[in-house]
Amino acid sequence: MKKIVSFLMSAAIAFMAVSCGGSSSSQSQTVDYEMSYTVSDVAFDMVKVPAGNFTMGISSDNRRKVSNSDVHEVALDGFVITAKPVSQALWTAVMGNNPSSVQNPSAPVDMVSWVDIKKFISKLNKATGKTFSLPTEARWEYASKVQGAGFISVAEWMEDSFHTLDGAAKDDYLDPAILTINPAGPKVIDHKVVRTEKDKLEIESHTSKAGVGFRLVQPTEDALSESLLAVLDGNSIERESVDASDGIAETFTVGGVTFKMVKVKGGEFTMGFTEADAPYGNFAVPENEKNAHKVTLSDYALCETEVTVALWNAVMGYVPYLNEIDEPQKPVVNVSWYNCQSFILKLNALTGRTFRLPTEAEWEYAARGGKFAHGYGFSGTNDMNSAMWYVDNANMKPKNVKGKKANELGIYDMSGNAWEWCYDRADNYSADAQVDPVGPAEGTSRILRGGSAASRWDACRVTNRSFMPAKNIKGTFGFRLAL
Repeated sequence: MKKIVSFLMSAAIAFMAVSCGGSSSSQSQTVDYEMSYTVSDVAFDMVKVPAGNFTMGISSDNRRKVSNSDVHEVALDGFVITAKPVSQALWTAVMGNNPSSVQNPSAPVDMVSWVDIKKFISKLNKATGKTFSLPTEARWEYASKVQGAGFISVAEWMEDSFHTLDGAAKDDYLDPAILTINPAGPKVIDHKVVRTEKDKLEIESHTSKAGVGFRLVQPTEDALSESLLAVLDGNSIERESVDASDGIAETFTVGGVTFKMVKVKGGEFTMGFTEADAPYGNFAVPENEKNAHKVTLSDYALCETEVTVALWNAVMGYVPYLNEIDEPQKPVVNVSWYNCQSFILKLNALTGRTFRLPTEAEWEYAARGGKFAHGYGFSGTNDMNSAMWYVDNANMKPKNVKGKKANELGIYDMSGNAWEWCYDRADNYSADAQVDPVGPAEGTSRILRGGSAASRWDACRVTNRSFMPAKNIKGTFGFRLAL
């Protein structure tokens, strides 16, 4: 896989970043760690955090944006982090004093500045022969999400200098930054980051405060895998062979949640807008729907519904930002293209199958009804209210799946309810005939199809296309599985 490294500069801040067209090298730090240590009879344990990717800048309960944070996608090498904040006993064993506001050897040390901590780490490294460091904010937040309840007990110092990106997170896309790999933040600002679950605080590096402690980290051998980076790079699809000749849907159950994959018999169809695709007149056809062209598809399978909150929770063990666990049959939303890939990787590990996002061509063919298509402008009908949840009947909010009639293939909600991420990068159509197209190999935006509960009727047409950066999340962005 080709390596493309780009740098995002904003407010004099540099991150090592990766566009959707490439990946960075993985960690280069020396790997030398243990899972438990003892210093002058004071023991402390480390917890291993695996390599992976996550949406940074949202509180661990997925209910709100972290204050002063920039919501964005991050991928990290694996590391170990202290199971608890550094204790007063450990600080005393290394430094010979206890500056804490309330003396209790087993409690987290506080009243220590970022500069004090650097001196502590230097002495600890000499005493153990290892290399400890403060966690970056990305590592700390990822660990808090992986470890869940009970991780956070005090505010904690980070390695990073404090920054915010100009204009970040002011719209309902949360304006995430470019996907970053192992971000470390700027190193030239004297004000440092202190984190709680919901807040990113700015404190001068020489300042000590009650209730502010810290943890330690070390790198592990668990570097970001080429397979994960290949998924994030997203230039090719690993397809599972599907024989749709019997037309029998396949049913799966994961964590007690059942979903159905409808087999779609391949064939040739005209992709893109033609005059026959207009359910109503009096609208201007977007340029990106033009150059209608012939596409031939192999057999595949598509999920009967959008991925639900229940299925996401069964696979991932949590629900994303502003989804509700007590609304299990709604489509999961506020997920980026990258979030979808993380879900699919876990689902594939659980099932041993090769689920994926549908290509844009597969999506449109199924939305039209496949070989049973009747030429409707919406999926399964030309009647707006029977076809879909959209802005005029949904109060701007996605509804339970299967609330409207299925299309000719028995697939629901391909018009309206939630926008659905497709695999392809965005591009204008060529007039050339294509076979099993997967989109261009370069670009930072991916395709969304189908419109949503907050969309006008014309956005819910079977030929309508939306292009969005792959890292964007929104309360109407969901997805559907393919095989």
